[in-house]
Amino acid sequence: MKFAMPVIFVKDIKVSRLFYEKYFSLEVEHDFKENIAFKNAFSLWQKERAEQIIFYKDRVHNLNNMGAIELYFETSNINKAWDFLNNKDINIIHELKEEDWGQKTFRLFDPDNNIVEVAEKMNNVVRRYNRMGYDITEISKKTQMPMENIQRILKLKK
Repeated sequence: MKFAMPVIFVKDIKVSRLFYEKYFSLEVEHDFKENIAFKNAFSLWQKERAEQIIFYKDRVHNLNNMGAIELYFETSNINKAWDFLNNKDINIIHELKEEDWGQKTFRLFDPDNNIVEVAEKMNNVVRRYNRMGYDITEISKKTQMPMENIQRILKLKK
């Protein structure tokens, strides 16, 4: 077996589809009306239809008592992403910040209160700390990445 993609159960597939197309430039690969798949990303499924199919006759369970998820997006330009999304009609969880491991992130809610994290690529974090004068040992300690990965990212000889 091989992982294909996550599925998000949503209250209003039209609203959620527009959200991900408009703000994250996702393209629909398959549109089955109550279920859509974005190219190289994830799928959205209308909650009521999913409940009918998944739980069939079992009315004890429903998707409202299931766990929450977070979708993780990476970007080469975190400041540009923040500037783009910050002033939209979006419920921001936290503003752009630098995590303990050096990665800049911000988080928001999608229309169904799923958490969406937007973060800079770790390769960019390594390069940023290198430009700031950190040596590979310091970068490794800060980012919690193996020295071999940092050397590869910076294209240093061992």
